[in-house]
Amino acid sequence: MTAPDPVLAAVTIAAQAASDKMGDQIVAFDVSGQLSITDIFLIASASNERQVGAIVDGVEEALIKKV
Repeated sequence: MTAPDPVLAAVTIAAQAASDKMGDQIVAFDVSGQLSITDIFLIASASNERQVGAIVDGVEEALIKKV
């Protein structure tokens, strides 16, 4: 089982937003077949806590604009 197309579109937007905010090692795991609480985990790293906050804010803003 794979994640539905709307979820894949949202993850693509979120990953691009994380990249735009200088996120590193961005990886998405499709767990839709293993877990019932979520379809995809998106993981990104950053060099410091401030950058993590910027990535979080950027992803939230990008996903809000999508809706």
